[in-house]
Amino acid sequence: MSDTLMKSDEIVLTMEREFAHPPEALFRAWTESDALRKWMGPGEITAPDAQIEACQGGSLTIPMVHPDGKVMTARGKILETVPDQKLRFSWAWDQEDGSEGKVMEITLEFIPIETGTRLTLHQVNFIDAEARDHHESGWTGCYEKLEGFLGE
Repeated sequence: MSDTLMKSDEIVLTMEREFAHPPEALFRAWTESDALRKWMGPGEITAPDAQIEACQGGSLTIPMVHPDGKVMTARGKILETVPDQKLRFSWAWDQEDGSEGKVMEITLEFIPIETGTRLTLHQVNFIDAEARDHHESGWTGCYEKLEGFLGE
């Protein structure tokens, strides 16, 4: 699945959700900048300037704008892409001092099922359990917006 070596005590996040849309639609939503800008960010958080170059070695930059105007930016590199099946990338938050935060890794698998797609998100290398829980809440909110985007 990944060339990342995980320690048995590592804090991980695995989420599965089924969408009534084909894998191709979900893959495009994650890998095209114009699409990503329309749904990325939980709740009232938006990402109008999100950029992704979805090829191996490409990059992603996702400035997330909070309702109060605060911007938090996630950046990463595309580590693996299998069209309509898998996307693996690094993910790190810019720190207030301009440095890069702890680098995590996210693997998305787009699994065809009879009713559409089962999307599995697997994220590793969290700084602590609180960070994992925060990301789980954030991804849950993003999924809600992704479902709305796909239904348009």
